[in-house]
Amino acid sequence: MSNTEDFELPYDLAEQMAEQELVEIHIGDVNLPTGKIIASDPFFTAEQQPFARTVEPDKYPVYIYMAEIDKLHNRIAYAKIKFRPETSTRWILALTDDMTQEELDDLGEDEFYGFPVESGLAGFLDAETAEQFIARTEKLQETSPDSNYYDDVLAAEFMEYSGKNNFSRELGDWNDHRVSEDSDNNVVMFSAGWGDGYYPAYWGLNEAGDAVELVIDFLLDEFENPDDNDEENDDSEE
Repeated sequence: MSNTEDFELPYDLAEQMAEQELVEIHIGDVNLPTGKIIASDPFFTAEQQPFARTVEPDKYPVYIYMAEIDKLHNRIAYAKIKFRPETSTRWILALTDDMTQEELDDLGEDEFYGFPVESGLAGFLDAETAEQFIARTEKLQETSPDSNYYDDVLAAEFMEYSGKNNFSRELGDWNDHRVSEDSDNNVVMFSAGWGDGYYPAYWGLNEAGDAVELVIDFLLDEFENPDDNDEENDDSEE
């Protein structure tokens, strides 16, 4: 695995995760034929660059960490690719390969670079897979201009893959989407925290600087539950 340490921005993600009661769920294995990883909203992968740090091409397990909002409501707080069995000893902000030192110098305290979510979904995929996924979505749009890739393809997959899990909503909160019948390339998708937003990812490293894991933080505690606002509005109307 690459030991490139350009522009390291340390962070204590382990302590933050340890402070919460979370349920770990293995939701599939992501195929990384080039080792160039993209974390993004699946429908905006064309705009998202791979991370500068790469890993050995292989298949790796993907986990999500569910936080209980109430007895009937769970949300995904973190999503992780695990590369090595050991525990991470330090964490750094995951940066894409188009970042510059000037951009990093502009970061204020507690600020970060991450990726936007506009469809309520996020996912892990390889750079090669991204090209295939984009081509497939564009082909559907060309052949059927009124089509919607989520409604026409993904909705049924999400429901079948995770809709019956006790920690998922009936519509499904995670999915293992294959981009081609002739390839193992896939996009492991999942609901993004409270939904749309801007989220950071962090590399967990060992003492030698090898990548142990890559974790998306959905900042669940940083934002208000949208359902709480709905309840307040309902109360004000009474």
